[in-house]
Amino acid sequence: MASSSSTAAASQACSRATGTAASRPFQVANRFLTRFCRQLFDIDEESGCLAEHCVLFSLLAITIWAGMLSGLLACRGALSAGLIPVIESAPVNNQSADCAYKEQHYRLADLSELWALSRETVRLMVKDDPGVAKIRFGRKKSHTTYTVPESAAKRIHAAFGGLDTAFDEQHHRIGDLAGLWHIGRETVRLLIKDEPGVMKVRLGRKKSHTRYSVPESVARRIHNRLLCAA
Repeated sequence: MASSSSTAAASQACSRATGTAASRPFQVANRFLTRFCRQLFDIDEESGCLAEHCVLFSLLAITIWAGMLSGLLACRGALSAGLIPVIESAPVNNQSADCAYKEQHYRLADLSELWALSRETVRLMVKDDPGVAKIRFGRKKSHTTYTVPESAAKRIHAAFGGLDTAFDEQHHRIGDLAGLWHIGRETVRLLIKDEPGVMKVRLGRKKSHTRYSVPESVARRIHNRLLCAA
């Protein structure tokens, strides 16, 4: 009996020693996390804040920062992902591509000034067109230079609702026509939104994100119709 009791006691002592040795790394990690979180959140040791609370605070802060970062990335990609052309662009055949080298070419700044759109909007319109020449001077996409042949500019202009004959005309924004005609911006938008030949570039899924660009000939046609109605 004495030998069996001594054997049981020895086994219990061995199991306690093994459990202590196995839990020692967790205790060290627990103390480290407690000190780190108390220094991070400026918590006194006398406050009674447990290590579990500190870890929960850290996980909550990391989750909030990750959500903000994912939201910013989603907003950044919404513009390029939500660019919706009015008409699908036609594929480029080999004959037109062979003849495009001797056409008049346009830079992004030229088309931005001509079409009354921002440079970034024009870049999003032309970046995936197969007829646009792309020259990259580095590893980043932001180092890419775009040059647009006249045939590609006509095709892109038509893909967003414009006319081939009006692609090189001076275009007007809603604000320009509102200031020129001395009427409200919403009134101008209602006048042009369904007019043939007006470029409509939607920078998102909502209709309120649509940018309108009105060629000079279309603006003249709308104005003459208003005169005849009067």
